[in-house]
Amino acid sequence: MLKKTFVIAIAGASGSGKSSLARQTKDQLGDWYKVAAVAEDDYYRSQTDLTMEQRQKTNYDHPDAIDETLLVEHLSLLKAGGNVDVPVYDYSIHDRSEEVKAVGPCEVLIVEGILLLHRQAIRDLVDLSVFVDVSEEICLQRRIRRDVAKRGRTRASVLAQYESNVRPMYREFVQPSKQHAELVVTNEKPDENPVDDVLAALKAKLL
Repeated sequence: MLKKTFVIAIAGASGSGKSSLARQTKDQLGDWYKVAAVAEDDYYRSQTDLTMEQRQKTNYDHPDAIDETLLVEHLSLLKAGGNVDVPVYDYSIHDRSEEVKAVGPCEVLIVEGILLLHRQAIRDLVDLSVFVDVSEEICLQRRIRRDVAKRGRTRASVLAQYESNVRPMYREFVQPSKQHAELVVTNEKPDENPVDDVLAALKAKLL
């Protein structure tokens, strides 16, 4: 049993495979530790006071879209062995739903999101920082497949958003944050298995 909650942050571009890596890492560690996971996307700011048209214009890839204060507060509580009620974001209405997700206490906390390593306040809480480094072209292909299949988007709308917001924000905020990662992994080819790299780095930290 770990003496305190160990926090793993997984960052990288939208479509890089952060969520998959977080899920696989959680599954692998679940045999030995009590593991919880949260996503930075859960902490998009409440937009109840905005019209639907205004919400649709939000730049979700800019740091200001995230309620950093609440995210840091929740990560601090979880790291201290507490529990929190994580907001549940509803992409269909571009706002938080009325639901919350109870998380914690846990021995290992995995948090994933594009801007995690951009934020000093979050880096200060992290025990292992990971950046998933994947080409922009592959990330775009994956984002199109995901948003069309799971979020009811059209290919044209995904491409427009990618060019106007996603790519510029990646280059301004996300890609530079790679310098803060202790571990950089790739996730482009079928034979690559970055979860092994994460588990090896975790083992080295805990020994």
